[in-house]
Amino acid sequence: MSGLPRSFRHIQMLAKQQSHTLTLGQLMRSTRSDSNSLIRQGQWLRNQLPIRFARRLDEFLQLPYLVVHNQNIKQVFDIYVDTFETVSDFPNIITDRDEAAFADLIRQQLEKHQQVARLIAEGYREVRHMYPHLRLDSFLDRLFIARISARILMENYIRMRTPAEGFIGVVQKELSPLQVFQELSNEITRLTEAIYGVAPDIEFRGNLTCTLDYIPRHVQFMGQELLKNAVRATTERHKPRDGPGIGFASRSERIPKVAVEVQKGDVHVIIKISDQGGGMPKRIQEEAWQYGWTTADHEEEDDPYSGGTWRKELAGYGFGLPLTRLHAQYFGGDVFMQALPGHGTDMYLLLNHLKEGSPSTEEDDPSTALTETENRSVNAP
Repeated sequence: MSGLPRSFRHIQMLAKQQSHTLTLGQLMRSTRSDSNSLIRQGQWLRNQLPIRFARRLDEFLQLPYLVVHNQNIKQVFDIYVDTFETVSDFPNIITDRDEAAFADLIRQQLEKHQQVARLIAEGYREVRHMYPHLRLDSFLDRLFIARISARILMENYIRMRTPAEGFIGVVQKELSPLQVFQELSNEITRLTEAIYGVAPDIEFRGNLTCTLDYIPRHVQFMGQELLKNAVRATTERHKPRDGPGIGFASRSERIPKVAVEVQKGDVHVIIKISDQGGGMPKRIQEEAWQYGWTTADHEEEDDPYSGGTWRKELAGYGFGLPLTRLHAQYFGGDVFMQALPGHGTDMYLLLNHLKEGSPSTEEDDPSTALTETENRSVNAP
């Protein structure tokens, strides 16, 4: 890092201030589109976001120099500094015009943060390539828990301004997991065929009409990561050895199907994704949940004819499984693996219903637990 940000002292000061928590249920009940509600929510965000970003920046500044000096991670640091400074410097929100200007600022910051996960993953891979024993899982957990929370708050605030039928802010009522996975399967199949020339069919089973209240972005992210893994593993294990090259789309009956089964319980919707991609040896199943673990071959990346960039898009950056678990557990769900080495893998995704008043919306989420721990820490003598 070439130098400390101009707001370094301000970051240090706000990182020690009390941060206020908000459950999803409280957020849903305050999601109204009248002028007073928008101004109140804008004022709350203007006050609270700088504290949340200051705490993450304070942690960045405590990382080893070799980490923060990495170009990709430095870019994330700069994005966080920019958000901290622009929100902190925004004047008091009193009028509708003030609030509209603040909403524009939040939209711009959300756009800048779109690339954060990819940049962190790329940077972490580069750092660990040089220092394989360096592990930052605890730091990354805290970073991404806070990131999920901040994005929910910011996106919900933007959605308050334009209420959509069937939504309470970011939460969609009666969301269809089948529809989400069908849309994902079309995209992933096209990408797989572009890379390998073949792709397995994706079969849907179970209670296909079931719905739940949930955040669509979260279901899309988790579903994409799990489905990509299943399709890629199946294709690589079963693709014809003398099959067509990259870019020649065709089907092969020798490739087993990937199955997506949806079932609805009293508390959860359970989504089971089954593949015949060979499974994982038991000794590496735990490693798959660590940040940076991937089976992708990075040696091909610089070869424009190898499909390395596409392959990396399909294989991910080694953050897919830990981030999927973090998203699932955020509202009391989970994801777990049942691997049969030599055959395939069953991945189970459990999603809690996010109906207002349910335990998953009213009880503390990981962000609240993190905030309260940090609040106690800054108050410690």
